[in-house]
Amino acid sequence: MANAVGEHRMPELHVQGQQVRYTASDMTPPWRSGDTALVFIHGVGADRDIWCEWLPHLAGLFPVIRLDLPGHGGSAPWRSDQALSLDFYVDLVRGVAEAEGAKHLVLVGESMGGTIALCAAAALGQRVRAVATCSTAHRGGTLRHVADWRLAMERDGFEAWSRDMLEKRFLPGSIPAPVRTWFHEVQCTSDPETILAMATVLVGADLTGRLDAVSAPVLLMQPDASPFIPLAIPAELKDLLPNGRLMVIASSRHGIACSHARECAEATRAFLAEHGMG
Repeated sequence: MANAVGEHRMPELHVQGQQVRYTASDMTPPWRSGDTALVFIHGVGADRDIWCEWLPHLAGLFPVIRLDLPGHGGSAPWRSDQALSLDFYVDLVRGVAEAEGAKHLVLVGESMGGTIALCAAAALGQRVRAVATCSTAHRGGTLRHVADWRLAMERDGFEAWSRDMLEKRFLPGSIPAPVRTWFHEVQCTSDPETILAMATVLVGADLTGRLDAVSAPVLLMQPDASPFIPLAIPAELKDLLPNGRLMVIASSRHGIACSHARECAEATRAFLAEHGMG
């Protein structure tokens, strides 16, 4: 990959006819050349800026790509005649890697973004060098509350859904007030129909039969009190992975990628260093 220190772009990509935006930036020093990119994948209701506090800890290792998934941030809502699927997201990860000339990838995902990262790692094989996830499940049938989102939106409105999600993401006082306000605003500007399509994908997902194809080492960072994912699920996920490690973060809810950004980023950097990256 070409290395122009400090370069920052926001390209547009079309995957299966769907318009997607992402940021591409490179803060690696000129003596750290390579063919690996670090790809950040957010979950439902967030956008690429959920990773801002991770960047000081990881941006010097590889060129960084931060995706806006369809219906979030600068990307268009999902409006395809085809049903949304995990295969679309795998094509998205593959497409952005090809657009940026990245031969290898390190994938970091939170919530559904972690599920996407695992699915992409299974599909792309040796091309993925490592995976780190926050608050991620591999079996959607175990997800609590998600199936009720449409009813909640129709009954109470989208803003009320967002406020309820904030309670499920964060313990009181776990994030500063400006961060909470930002997260609420980002959720409220995401596309409700896309979120409901994502919920359908999540609830129907089961990666159990794919996980033995994940050759990369995987760090699973999990809160101890997620309302969506009981701890038994990531424990099962770790055992299904050929090279998985589980790290539990005490006294935290689902949104650890934001509320515990520094802790998760430092753990990810140490994990990459342990496996010869960084």
